[in-house]
Amino acid sequence: MSSALETAPATTVGLPERRIRRRRPLLVGELVVVLCLLRVYDLARAHAEVRRTAAIAHGETILRLEGWLHLDIERAVNIWTTRHQELSLLASHLYQFLHIPVTLSVLAWCWLLRPELYRRARNALVLVNITGLAVFLLLPVAPPRLLPDSGFVDAVAAAGFGTTHSAGPVDADQYGAMPSLHMAWAVWSAVVAYWLVRRQLLKVVWVVYPLLITVIVVMTANHYLLDLVAGAGVAAAALATSGLHRVREYGGS
Repeated sequence: MSSALETAPATTVGLPERRIRRRRPLLVGELVVVLCLLRVYDLARAHAEVRRTAAIAHGETILRLEGWLHLDIERAVNIWTTRHQELSLLASHLYQFLHIPVTLSVLAWCWLLRPELYRRARNALVLVNITGLAVFLLLPVAPPRLLPDSGFVDAVAAAGFGTTHSAGPVDADQYGAMPSLHMAWAVWSAVVAYWLVRRQLLKVVWVVYPLLITVIVVMTANHYLLDLVAGAGVAAAALATSGLHRVREYGGS
């Protein structure tokens, strides 16, 4: 009688189960996932004008709620930033070009170095984006810079990127302020990168990264503080759901 090993594929005979699980997913499949998410994002953004009235009303409600909570620091920070041209330009360029390259770089880094961690990390990022897109469609929120007669300055537009911020690799959803995907992606990147690096100093750098994003998006009037809290919450929930914490830290014991 033939044994189970005799009928098993030659590529798996004798390989430990852990090694099989560590294999990287096919890159073409991962690219398809990214392209599908971008396509859905494009469809959501295409309905921006239909959502404009509701988005502005929701944005004004958030600003009033922050005032009641004594959290409405966005206008003061934004106005102070625009009075310092070099700082405003730096914040605008970082807003426009930092978060997507960092997020995709961490994803690629994880795919290359930690295939057993990658699937959970990728699933968490997909869940972050699906959640964000669902909220954008159901509860559109205008960012501070688009609230009429609110006194905010669109620093990114003033830096030459236009009101739609279309000079970046992906156009922004004008009425998708809540939750902040800038913050959600920053928290995701920080957590995953924290697990990838060995040196304690680099771990500290990644912990600080979401704080940098917080400062940038408030300076440029692209998000309310409550957007950032919501974005961090979405990322935390997605990471917990993915079971990322059940994978051992790189080089850890």
